[in-house]
Amino acid sequence: MKSVLDRLAWAEDALGKLCLAGCAALVFVAALSRALGAPILWAIDIAMLLFIWCAFLGANAALRAKQHIVIDIVVRLFPQPMQRALLVLHWSAMIAFLLALVVLGTQLTLLNLERPMGDTDIPYAYVTAAVPVGSLLLALTALRQLVGFLRDRKAAFGAAESPL
Repeated sequence: MKSVLDRLAWAEDALGKLCLAGCAALVFVAALSRALGAPILWAIDIAMLLFIWCAFLGANAALRAKQHIVIDIVVRLFPQPMQRALLVLHWSAMIAFLLALVVLGTQLTLLNLERPMGDTDIPYAYVTAAVPVGSLLLALTALRQLVGFLRDRKAAFGAAESPL
C-alpha cells in the first residue's frame, strides 16, 4: 500500500511541476506574441487551466510534506490533552470542509460541461474539475495524517514533528 501511495505522490508532484512549467511557458509566449502584434488568444485560457490544477496539486504536496503554515501561539498554552483535542477538531473540520468542496465542486463541474473556456472549444469543466479532484486528494492526505496523529499518543504541538 505504501508504494502505491508513494507512486501517486510522485505522479502528483510531476503533474504539478508540468502544470507550473506549462503555465509559465504559455504566459511568456502569450506576452511575447502580443508584443509582436500577433496575440495567441487561447494561451492565457490554457495557462489558467494549468494554474488552477497546479495550485491544488501544490497544496496537496505541501500538506503531505507538512509545510502549511501553523499558527499555534495560543494552542501551545494549553496542556497536551487539550492540544490533541484541538488538533483532532482541526483535522476533522478540515476534512469535512474538503469533502463539501468535493460535492459542490462536482456539481459545479457538471454545470460547466457545455460551457466553452474563453477562446477555445475546451469545456470549462476541465478548470472546475480541479476543485473536486484537488479537494479529494487533500481530504485523503488530511485523513491519513489524522489517523497517524491518533496512533501517536505523544504527538502534540510541542512534538518534534508536528502533525501540521
